[in-house]
Amino acid sequence: MAKEKTVHAQVPSPTSNSAVETIVGALSELEVEIDGLYSRAEEMKKRMMVHSNEEVEKLKQQVIAMANEDAKRIVDGARAEAEAESEKIGETGRANIANLKKDINSSFDAAVDNIVRTVLGDTVQAAKGVQPVKSKK
Repeated sequence: MAKEKTVHAQVPSPTSNSAVETIVGALSELEVEIDGLYSRAEEMKKRMMVHSNEEVEKLKQQVIAMANEDAKRIVDGARAEAEAESEKIGETGRANIANLKKDINSSFDAAVDNIVRTVLGDTVQAAKGVQPVKSKK
């Protein structure tokens, strides 16, 4: 096997102007890229903030809608309960009125007799054999 000859490219010495210029150029490009990345990161941060604010607003509206639905259910339930209670009270009142009318009708004849006796005084009572009622004056 034959030995192959290695060829070395000449690398400029580190103190050479062209090497320093190359390094400075590379660093300058890197700085521009870093500035671009920073700018894009700031833009993405702004977009994320806008998006998160929009999502927060959507969630807020959903929570408000849910709370309104719950409040409506509670109010409707309370209204139905109050109407049922009102109907019970109305039924009780109507029953009481019916009892009062019944009592009035059943004692009407006796009340008329008492009034007639009071107005006529002794005449009616004497005719029936009842002692006259003395009025207090």
